[in-house]
Amino acid sequence: MKALIYPEYGRLEVGEWPEPHPGPGEALVQVAACGICGSELGSFAAQSRRRVPPMVMGHEFAGTIAALGEGVEGLILGQRVVVNSVVHCGECDLCRRGLTHLCRRRQVFGMHRSGAFAERVSVPANIVYPLPESVTSLQGALVEPLANGIHVVDLARGNDLETVLVCGAGTIGLFSMQAARAAGAQRVAATDTNPHRLEMARQMGADAVWNPAERNVAEAALAWTDGEGVSLAIDAVGTPDSRRDTIRAARPGGDIVWIGLHHDEATLNTFDVVLPEKRIIGSYAATDADLRRAIQLFAARRIRIDPWVETFPLERGDEVFLAMLRQELPAIKAVLVP
Repeated sequence: MKALIYPEYGRLEVGEWPEPHPGPGEALVQVAACGICGSELGSFAAQSRRRVPPMVMGHEFAGTIAALGEGVEGLILGQRVVVNSVVHCGECDLCRRGLTHLCRRRQVFGMHRSGAFAERVSVPANIVYPLPESVTSLQGALVEPLANGIHVVDLARGNDLETVLVCGAGTIGLFSMQAARAAGAQRVAATDTNPHRLEMARQMGADAVWNPAERNVAEAALAWTDGEGVSLAIDAVGTPDSRRDTIRAARPGGDIVWIGLHHDEATLNTFDVVLPEKRIIGSYAATDADLRRAIQLFAARRIRIDPWVETFPLERGDEVFLAMLRQELPAIKAVLVP
Protein backbone atom coordinates (compact mmCIF):
# COMPACT_ATOMS: atom_id res chain seq x y z
CA MET A 1 0.00 0.00 0.00
CA LYS A 2 1.00 3.63 -0.39
CA ALA A 3 2.46 5.45 2.61
CA LEU A 4 4.58 8.42 3.64
CA ILE A 5 7.68 6.58 4.85
CA TYR A 6 10.31 7.82 7.28
CA PRO A 7 13.12 5.56 6.00
CA GLU A 8 16.04 7.17 7.82
CA TYR A 9 16.83 10.24 9.89
CA GLY A 10 16.49 13.42 7.84
CA ARG A 11 14.50 11.90 4.98
CA LEU A 12 10.86 11.23 3.99
CA GLU A 13 9.51 9.56 0.88
CA VAL A 14 6.18 8.40 -0.52
CA GLY A 15 6.41 4.72 -1.42
CA GLU A 16 5.14 1.20 -0.83
CA TRP A 17 4.74 -0.15 2.71
CA PRO A 18 3.63 -3.64 3.79
CA GLU A 19 -0.13 -4.14 3.91
CA PRO A 20 -1.47 -4.40 7.50
CA HIS A 21 -3.79 -7.23 8.55
CA PRO A 22 -6.03 -7.03 11.62
CA GLY A 23 -5.31 -9.58 14.31
CA PRO A 24 -7.73 -10.80 16.99
CA GLY A 25 -9.47 -7.85 18.63
CA GLU A 26 -8.32 -5.46 15.92
CA ALA A 27 -9.92 -3.53 13.08
CA LEU A 28 -8.44 -2.47 9.76
CA VAL A 29 -9.10 1.22 9.10
CA GLN A 30 -9.09 2.71 5.62
CA VAL A 31 -7.56 6.10 6.40
CA ALA A 32 -9.62 9.08 5.20
CA ALA A 33 -7.46 11.84 6.70
CA CYS A 34 -4.46 12.14 9.01
CA GLY A 35 -3.11 15.35 10.53
CA ILE A 36 0.56 16.26 10.73
CA CYS A 37 1.31 16.86 14.41
CA GLY A 38 3.80 19.39 15.70
CA SER A 39 5.45 16.62 17.72
CA GLU A 40 6.18 14.77 14.47
CA LEU A 41 7.65 17.88 12.89
CA GLY A 42 9.79 18.44 15.97
CA SER A 43 10.95 14.82 16.18
CA PHE A 44 11.90 14.80 12.50
CA ALA A 45 13.82 18.07 12.78
CA ALA A 46 15.66 16.99 15.95
CA GLN A 47 16.18 13.39 14.77
CA SER A 48 14.58 12.36 18.05
CA ARG A 49 14.91 8.85 19.46
CA ARG A 50 11.19 8.98 20.23
CA ARG A 51 10.54 8.13 16.57
CA VAL A 52 13.12 5.74 15.17
CA PRO A 53 13.14 5.04 11.41
CA PRO A 54 12.33 3.11 9.32
CA MET A 55 8.68 3.70 10.14
CA VAL A 56 5.41 5.35 9.13
CA MET A 57 4.34 8.23 11.38
CA GLY A 58 0.82 9.64 11.87
CA HIS A 59 -1.46 9.42 14.91
CA GLU A 60 -4.28 11.95 14.30
CA PHE A 61 -6.60 10.09 11.97
CA ALA A 62 -10.10 9.10 10.94
CA GLY A 63 -11.37 6.64 8.37
CA THR A 64 -13.73 3.73 7.70
CA ILE A 65 -13.72 0.14 8.91
CA ALA A 66 -12.33 -2.01 6.08
CA ALA A 67 -11.99 -5.36 7.90
CA LEU A 68 -12.50 -6.85 11.35
CA GLY A 69 -10.30 -9.28 13.21
CA GLU A 70 -11.49 -12.28 15.19
CA GLY A 71 -13.71 -11.50 18.17
CA VAL A 72 -14.46 -7.86 17.34
CA GLU A 73 -18.00 -6.76 18.20
CA GLY A 74 -19.78 -3.42 18.01
CA LEU A 75 -18.15 -2.27 14.76
CA ILE A 76 -19.38 -2.81 11.20
CA LEU A 77 -17.73 -2.69 7.80
CA GLY A 78 -17.91 0.74 6.19
CA GLN A 79 -18.48 2.50 9.52
CA ARG A 80 -16.83 5.92 9.83
CA VAL A 81 -14.58 6.13 12.86
CA VAL A 82 -11.85 8.04 14.66
CA VAL A 83 -9.07 6.27 16.56
CA ASN A 84 -7.37 7.17 19.83
CA SER A 85 -3.66 7.80 19.31
CA VAL A 86 -2.72 5.88 22.47
CA VAL A 87 -2.97 2.09 22.72
CA HIS A 88 -3.32 0.96 26.35
CA CYS A 89 -2.91 -2.41 28.05
CA GLY A 90 -6.01 -2.19 30.27
CA GLU A 91 -4.23 -4.09 33.04
CA CYS A 92 -1.65 -1.82 34.72
CA ASP A 93 -2.39 0.25 37.82
CA LEU A 94 -2.91 3.43 35.78
CA CYS A 95 -5.33 1.78 33.37
CA ARG A 96 -7.29 0.37 36.32
CA ARG A 97 -7.55 3.93 37.68
CA GLY A 98 -8.99 5.13 34.38
CA LEU A 99 -5.77 6.86 33.28
CA THR A 100 -5.45 4.81 30.11
CA HIS A 101 -3.65 7.63 28.31
CA LEU A 102 -0.83 7.27 30.87
CA CYS A 103 -0.70 3.46 30.60
CA ARG A 104 2.68 2.11 31.70
CA ARG A 105 2.83 -0.03 28.56
CA ARG A 106 1.24 2.48 26.23
CA GLN A 107 2.00 2.55 22.53
CA VAL A 108 1.44 5.52 20.24
CA PHE A 109 0.72 5.21 16.54
CA GLY A 110 3.60 6.48 14.46
CA MET A 111 5.97 6.02 17.37
CA HIS A 112 5.78 2.53 18.84
CA ARG A 113 3.67 0.99 16.06
CA SER A 114 2.97 1.76 12.41
CA GLY A 115 1.07 5.01 11.94
CA ALA A 116 -1.61 6.44 9.67
CA PHE A 117 0.32 8.38 7.02
CA ALA A 118 -0.81 5.47 4.88
CA GLU A 119 -3.82 4.07 3.08
CA ARG A 120 -4.64 1.60 5.85
CA VAL A 121 -3.70 0.85 9.45
CA SER A 122 -4.60 -1.90 11.92
CA VAL A 123 -5.85 -0.71 15.31
CA PRO A 124 -7.19 -2.27 18.53
CA ALA A 125 -10.98 -2.20 18.32
CA ASN A 126 -11.33 -0.90 21.89
CA ILE A 127 -9.87 2.51 20.97
CA VAL A 128 -12.17 3.11 17.99
CA TYR A 129 -14.96 5.72 18.23
CA PRO A 130 -17.84 5.91 15.73
CA LEU A 131 -18.28 9.27 14.01
CA PRO A 132 -21.78 10.72 13.62
CA GLU A 133 -22.82 11.83 10.14
CA SER A 134 -22.64 15.46 11.26
CA VAL A 135 -18.86 15.18 11.76
CA THR A 136 -16.70 15.13 8.63
CA SER A 137 -13.66 12.91 8.19
CA LEU A 138 -11.49 16.04 8.25
CA GLN A 139 -12.97 16.98 11.61
CA GLY A 140 -12.51 13.38 12.70
CA ALA A 141 -8.79 13.61 12.02
CA LEU A 142 -8.71 16.61 14.36
CA VAL A 143 -10.62 14.96 17.21
CA GLU A 144 -7.37 13.83 18.85
CA PRO A 145 -5.69 17.27 19.02
CA LEU A 146 -8.98 18.89 20.06
CA ALA A 147 -9.26 16.28 22.83
CA ASN A 148 -5.76 17.31 23.94
CA GLY A 149 -7.04 20.89 24.30
CA ILE A 150 -10.10 19.70 26.20
CA HIS A 151 -7.86 17.71 28.54
CA VAL A 152 -5.72 20.78 29.24
CA VAL A 153 -8.76 22.78 30.31
CA ASP A 154 -10.24 19.91 32.32
CA LEU A 155 -7.05 19.56 34.36
CA ALA A 156 -7.75 23.03 35.75
CA ARG A 157 -11.14 21.94 37.07
CA GLY A 158 -10.28 23.27 40.52
CA ASN A 159 -10.21 26.86 39.25
CA ASP A 160 -12.74 29.07 37.54
CA LEU A 161 -12.24 30.10 33.92
CA GLU A 162 -12.74 33.81 34.37
CA THR A 163 -9.60 34.66 32.41
CA VAL A 164 -7.51 32.24 30.34
CA LEU A 165 -4.11 32.81 28.72
CA VAL A 166 -2.92 30.47 25.96
CA CYS A 167 0.75 30.77 25.03
CA GLY A 168 1.17 29.49 21.47
CA ALA A 169 -1.46 29.82 18.74
CA GLY A 170 -0.65 26.61 16.91
CA THR A 171 -3.05 23.68 16.62
CA ILE A 172 -3.08 22.76 20.32
CA GLY A 173 -3.21 26.40 21.37
CA LEU A 174 -6.16 27.23 19.10
CA PHE A 175 -8.01 24.11 20.23
CA SER A 176 -7.24 24.82 23.91
CA MET A 177 -8.61 28.32 23.43
CA GLN A 178 -11.83 27.02 21.87
CA ALA A 179 -12.12 24.26 24.49
CA ALA A 180 -11.85 26.90 27.21
CA ARG A 181 -14.63 28.89 25.57
CA ALA A 182 -16.81 25.79 25.35
CA ALA A 183 -16.15 25.13 29.06
CA GLY A 184 -17.35 28.61 30.00
CA ALA A 185 -14.26 30.83 29.86
CA GLN A 186 -15.31 34.47 30.05
CA ARG A 187 -12.22 36.00 28.45
CA VAL A 188 -9.34 34.42 26.54
CA ALA A 189 -5.97 35.84 25.47
CA ALA A 190 -3.40 34.26 23.16
CA THR A 191 0.28 34.82 22.41
CA ASP A 192 2.51 33.91 19.48
CA THR A 193 5.53 35.34 17.70
CA ASN A 194 3.87 34.69 14.32
CA PRO A 195 1.51 37.54 13.27
CA HIS A 196 -0.55 35.19 11.05
CA ARG A 197 -1.20 32.87 13.98
CA LEU A 198 -2.18 35.81 16.17
CA GLU A 199 -4.72 36.84 13.54
CA MET A 200 -6.11 33.29 13.47
CA ALA A 201 -6.39 33.37 17.26
CA ARG A 202 -8.31 36.62 17.02
CA GLN A 203 -10.63 35.09 14.40
CA MET A 204 -11.15 32.09 16.70
CA GLY A 205 -12.42 34.43 19.41
CA ALA A 206 -9.41 35.65 21.40
CA ASP A 207 -10.25 38.83 23.28
CA ALA A 208 -6.60 39.90 23.30
CA VAL A 209 -3.46 38.80 21.44
CA TRP A 210 0.16 39.64 22.23
CA ASN A 211 3.45 39.00 20.48
CA PRO A 212 6.05 38.08 23.14
CA ALA A 213 8.78 39.40 20.85
CA GLU A 214 7.20 42.83 21.15
CA ARG A 215 5.58 42.87 24.57
CA ASN A 216 6.19 41.40 28.00
CA VAL A 217 3.49 38.73 28.30
CA ALA A 218 3.27 38.76 32.10
CA GLU A 219 2.93 42.54 32.19
CA ALA A 220 0.30 42.43 29.44
CA ALA A 221 -1.67 39.74 31.28
CA LEU A 222 -1.58 41.69 34.54
CA ALA A 223 -2.77 44.87 32.81
CA TRP A 224 -5.51 42.88 31.03
CA THR A 225 -6.78 41.54 34.38
CA ASP A 226 -6.46 44.78 36.37
CA GLY A 227 -3.43 43.48 38.20
CA GLU A 228 -4.94 40.15 39.29
CA GLY A 229 -3.35 37.71 36.86
CA VAL A 230 -5.17 35.05 34.85
CA SER A 231 -7.07 32.19 36.47
CA LEU A 232 -5.64 29.67 33.98
CA ALA A 233 -2.39 29.95 32.02
CA ILE A 234 -1.70 27.34 29.32
CA ASP A 235 1.70 26.76 27.73
CA ALA A 236 1.29 25.16 24.30
CA VAL A 237 4.84 26.05 23.25
CA GLY A 238 7.17 24.52 25.81
CA THR A 239 10.13 26.90 25.65
CA PRO A 240 11.78 28.25 28.81
CA ASP A 241 10.35 31.70 28.02
CA SER A 242 6.77 30.49 27.55
CA ARG A 243 6.95 28.45 30.75
CA ARG A 244 8.10 31.48 32.69
CA ASP A 245 5.41 33.61 31.04
CA THR A 246 2.65 31.28 32.25
CA ILE A 247 4.01 31.25 35.80
CA ARG A 248 4.27 35.02 36.02
CA ALA A 249 0.92 35.66 34.31
CA ALA A 250 -1.12 33.36 36.57
CA ARG A 251 -2.85 34.88 39.57
CA PRO A 252 -2.19 33.70 43.16
CA GLY A 253 -3.94 30.34 43.55
CA GLY A 254 -4.16 30.06 39.77
CA ASP A 255 -3.55 27.04 37.56
CA ILE A 256 -0.71 26.66 35.06
CA VAL A 257 -1.00 23.76 32.59
CA TRP A 258 1.95 22.79 30.42
CA ILE A 259 1.31 20.73 27.28
CA GLY A 260 4.01 22.12 24.99
CA LEU A 261 7.18 20.04 24.70
CA HIS A 262 10.67 21.40 24.08
CA HIS A 263 14.15 19.93 24.30
CA ASP A 264 15.52 22.89 26.28
CA GLU A 265 15.46 22.82 30.07
CA ALA A 266 13.88 25.72 31.95
CA THR A 267 15.19 27.40 35.10
CA LEU A 268 12.36 28.59 37.33
CA ASN A 269 12.17 30.86 40.35
CA THR A 270 10.27 28.68 42.81
CA PHE A 271 9.31 31.74 44.86
CA ASP A 272 7.02 32.67 41.94
CA VAL A 273 5.17 29.38 42.45
CA VAL A 274 5.38 28.54 46.15
CA LEU A 275 4.55 31.84 47.85
CA PRO A 276 1.43 32.59 45.74
CA GLU A 277 0.37 28.89 45.75
CA LYS A 278 0.23 28.53 41.99
CA ARG A 279 -0.26 25.01 40.65
CA ILE A 280 1.78 23.68 37.71
CA ILE A 281 0.14 20.71 35.99
CA GLY A 282 1.54 18.62 33.15
CA SER A 283 -0.84 17.53 30.39
CA TYR A 284 -0.36 14.53 28.10
CA ALA A 285 -2.70 13.24 25.38
CA ALA A 286 -6.39 12.77 26.25
CA THR A 287 -8.77 10.52 28.15
CA ASP A 288 -11.66 8.53 26.75
CA ALA A 289 -14.05 11.21 28.02
CA ASP A 290 -12.00 13.95 26.32
CA LEU A 291 -12.21 12.19 22.95
CA ARG A 292 -15.95 11.68 23.25
CA ARG A 293 -16.37 15.33 24.23
CA ALA A 294 -14.33 16.40 21.19
CA ILE A 295 -16.66 14.48 18.89
CA GLN A 296 -19.66 16.10 20.60
CA LEU A 297 -18.24 19.61 20.18
CA PHE A 298 -17.60 19.04 16.48
CA ALA A 299 -21.11 17.62 16.07
CA ALA A 300 -22.55 20.68 17.83
CA ARG A 301 -20.55 22.96 15.48
CA ARG A 302 -18.85 24.69 18.38
CA ILE A 303 -15.33 24.28 16.96
CA ARG A 304 -13.94 26.20 13.98
CA ILE A 305 -11.17 24.86 11.74
CA ASP A 306 -11.90 26.28 8.28
CA PRO A 307 -9.65 29.37 8.35
CA TRP A 308 -6.49 27.57 9.48
CA VAL A 309 -6.61 23.91 8.39
CA GLU A 310 -5.67 22.76 4.88
CA THR A 311 -5.75 19.31 3.25
CA PHE A 312 -3.16 17.84 0.89
CA PRO A 313 -2.94 14.50 -0.97
CA LEU A 314 -0.77 11.85 0.66
CA GLU A 315 1.32 11.79 -2.53
CA ARG A 316 2.61 15.24 -1.57
CA GLY A 317 3.27 14.23 2.03
CA ASP A 318 7.07 14.59 1.96
CA GLU A 319 6.81 17.99 0.26
CA VAL A 320 4.13 19.24 2.67
CA PHE A 321 5.99 17.96 5.73
CA LEU A 322 9.16 19.84 4.80
CA ALA A 323 7.21 22.97 3.83
CA MET A 324 5.56 22.96 7.27
CA LEU A 325 8.98 22.70 8.91
CA ARG A 326 10.19 25.70 6.91
CA GLN A 327 6.95 27.59 7.68
CA GLU A 328 6.32 28.06 3.97
CA LEU A 329 2.60 27.22 4.10
CA PRO A 330 -0.13 29.61 5.24
CA ALA A 331 -1.95 26.74 6.96
CA ILE A 332 -1.38 26.28 10.67
CA LYS A 333 -2.50 22.66 10.38
CA ALA A 334 -1.87 20.35 7.43
CA VAL A 335 -3.91 17.17 6.98
CA LEU A 336 -2.94 14.42 4.54
CA VAL A 337 -5.63 12.61 2.55
CA PRO A 338 -4.74 9.21 0.99
